[in-house]
Amino acid sequence: MKKWINPLSIIYIIGLVVSLPTLTWAHGYWLEVKGSGKVGELAQIQLFYGEYSEHVREKGARLDKMSEIKISVIDAQGTKTEVQMQQTDTHWQGSFVPKIEGIYQILGINETREVQDWTKHNLGITRPVQYLRTTYVVGNPSKTPLVPQNYLDITAQKLGNQILLEVYKDKQAFSKMQLKVINPDGWEKNRITNEKGKVAFIPAAKGLYLVELEWIDKTPGTFKGKDYESVRHRCDMTLVVE
Repeated sequence: MKKWINPLSIIYIIGLVVSLPTLTWAHGYWLEVKGSGKVGELAQIQLFYGEYSEHVREKGARLDKMSEIKISVIDAQGTKTEVQMQQTDTHWQGSFVPKIEGIYQILGINETREVQDWTKHNLGITRPVQYLRTTYVVGNPSKTPLVPQNYLDITAQKLGNQILLEVYKDKQAFSKMQLKVINPDGWEKNRITNEKGKVAFIPAAKGLYLVELEWIDKTPGTFKGKDYESVRHRCDMTLVVE
């Protein structure tokens, strides 16, 4: 007598097996800033690696590779300053002292990482380029739109009860791009930009939000003596909803 197997169980098992190789692939980087928001008082920049939606923050040796990520701060007058980062057991950190009121753009970039074989992730032989962004408000500045800085960039501004996101590639509006928005509770939603590179969402809770964006440039090339099939550009932007 043949034993009957529930088809739903088969679908569940297949889905679980398929998802296993990508569990660690969902890891990423993000920035957080701690401070009083006052002129002349220290602001601390923290760089984390883990899975934000699962509240996972990696520690120890897994943070070693983050040494190539360069962090800088741009003040309201456009002055750019590099920030020296130091590794701790739980994150990388650096600091700056704001000298004027305004919105400070805190940026990160790693464009020196070696070519990677990510065939098992369906990306082939690729060159990864990472961008990071967050902001730090000092005083009570006027709400002026931020200017994109990274090659692949996301800016945010509050409009009523919504957060407006704008996506740029090479400082031009980037339409029809999918974003993943993650709130402090791990809630995830995908959003697609319109023809002007814009999309809005309504925050579900207060706290730190992470917005992820990825774009694959399928132009092959050579980097550090290694051939690649594509360049994976990824931008991770954080914003605080109060």
